[in-house]
Amino acid sequence: MGKERIIIVGAGMAGAAAAYFLARRGVKDILILEKELIAGIHSSGLNAAILRTMIAEPELNRLARESAAFYLAPPEGFSTEPLVDKTGIYLTASVGNEPTLQGWCADNPETGMEPIDVAAVYARIPALARGIGMATWKGDDGVMDVHAILQGFLGGARRAGAELRTGVEFLGLRTDGGRVTGVETSAGFMDASKVLVANGAWASCAEVFGAYALSFTPHRRHLLVTEVLPQVDARWPVMWIAGEEFYFRPESGGLLMCGCDAVAVAPDQGEVTDTAQIEGIASKAARWLPSLENVRVAKAWAGMRTFVPDDLFVIGADPRLEGLYWNAGLGGHGVTCAPAHGRLAADWIADGGSPHPAATSLAPARLIR
Repeated sequence: MGKERIIIVGAGMAGAAAAYFLARRGVKDILILEKELIAGIHSSGLNAAILRTMIAEPELNRLARESAAFYLAPPEGFSTEPLVDKTGIYLTASVGNEPTLQGWCADNPETGMEPIDVAAVYARIPALARGIGMATWKGDDGVMDVHAILQGFLGGARRAGAELRTGVEFLGLRTDGGRVTGVETSAGFMDASKVLVANGAWASCAEVFGAYALSFTPHRRHLLVTEVLPQVDARWPVMWIAGEEFYFRPESGGLLMCGCDAVAVAPDQGEVTDTAQIEGIASKAARWLPSLENVRVAKAWAGMRTFVPDDLFVIGADPRLEGLYWNAGLGGHGVTCAPAHGRLAADWIADGGSPHPAATSLAPARLIR
């Protein structure tokens, strides 16, 4: 039997949040392994940093609302800075796509999206082109301080005794008699009685997990930030247009924009930018922000969002192998929902299950035949 130690593979948001909540439960021997020299440089650090609690799937919507409550009133000592800049969010639908937004709101009334007159959106964002058919508003959503959140989780875990080792790559599981005994790494074998897979897109590497692989698929998504634009008000809310799959928010004196592209990729290709996708964002920006059509791009990048076929998270114990747990397939909501998915993963590891209403629907067992 392996050492009575929990190894967490990945120090991004999924692994850090799970480590934090395990440590708060008094679990002492936690080792977080991160292949990069700096934690959180992939999906956790390449996202749009938007707190949008209106997620269409009710199970994930609940997790987003629970997490927002944590971010807006974090535990004492978690961070010295506010975790959310409550700029608010306009969640809108273009003409003809109103039923999509209406369905989201009907399925998730607890989210608190307030219907508002479309004219109010145009008054607040004068650069926006006509074509919005429905608008809703939530004032407590906005922009997250992702760095402060990640460091809050990692710092809290480490102060409680967890260890973080960077520059150590996970290479595979070692098992004996139907249970985990440890992990193979670039620094050699490490004993463990429980292993949590929380390494984002790399959870999809079937050659690493062998018989215990699950059907994760990373998808690449591009974002860009424009040059400084004097016509942009730094206090504009986040603007999200459902149906057109386009959003933007103020950033660094310009606008951060995304066209919501989703191309399946291997993890090592997930951060390679595709010029055609950057042009796609520019095309949507020209449609919705015509006065900004000829602005320059200051920065563009790509990050990954990893899914399983039903688009829900994968959190909990793998029934095929004792001691193997997952917190993966977070599909672009890993930061938004980190307090909830981290707590849920910790429940599984510490207690063998969770009373959370979404625990069963998110458990890995549903993907195993």
